[in-house]
Amino acid sequence: MILAIDAGNSRIKWGCFDNGLWSITGAVERDEIDSLAPIFREFEKPSKIVVSNVAGPDVAQKISDAIAKFSIGPLWPRPDKNCGGVVNGYADSNKLGSDRWAALIGARREQSGPVLVINAGTALTIDAMTASGEFLGGLIVPGVRLMMQSLTQGTAHAHASHGEFSVFPTNTRDAIYSGALNAALGAIERMRAALGRHTSQLPACIVSGGAAAVLLPHLSPLVRDVPHLVLLGLVTIAEATN
Repeated sequence: MILAIDAGNSRIKWGCFDNGLWSITGAVERDEIDSLAPIFREFEKPSKIVVSNVAGPDVAQKISDAIAKFSIGPLWPRPDKNCGGVVNGYADSNKLGSDRWAALIGARREQSGPVLVINAGTALTIDAMTASGEFLGGLIVPGVRLMMQSLTQGTAHAHASHGEFSVFPTNTRDAIYSGALNAALGAIERMRAALGRHTSQLPACIVSGGAAAVLLPHLSPLVRDVPHLVLLGLVTIAEATN
């Protein structure tokens, strides 16, 4: 069994991968990280632990404390030039976020052919990968909620915290929500079109992350929802590590 942990900007996600299946998965908000230790206390000892952390050293220490009971040195993978069939095309491979790297590796495990790898959380990452596994590069934009927060906190529309999607919004709440969602969807579709031109093939899209459900109803065909994509990539990295 492999215990994979993904510490993002807002949440810490984890999953136990055993015999090709997730036996348990879960998540806590970042400000509830102290609850990890009692949660993991109920787990059987894994054979490996692998962690992606983009939330800073304090979170890393809290995770280390929570898994100390297992007496296993965790893997803290950093992007490499090549892993899991993915070739890292970043200008400086070490500068790529470990969560994005893991998501690409997870997507490669799940999908053949050119693919757009979308991880929707506090930030929205949109990464392009060819059929041969070459990571071409990608975008980082604010997630829908973060865009809304930025607008409502920086203008007189602080009351317009949430609305419903409309093609032609007729009130401020809907206009802000629809604008933020369309901005995110526009970034995805532009990147998908660019990857399609590069590969001369309509790319598939794999969508993951806590905000995936907001995007999925508005995306065009050849879209797959893979809920634990970063964790799956981390498992793949762990499986390839002695």
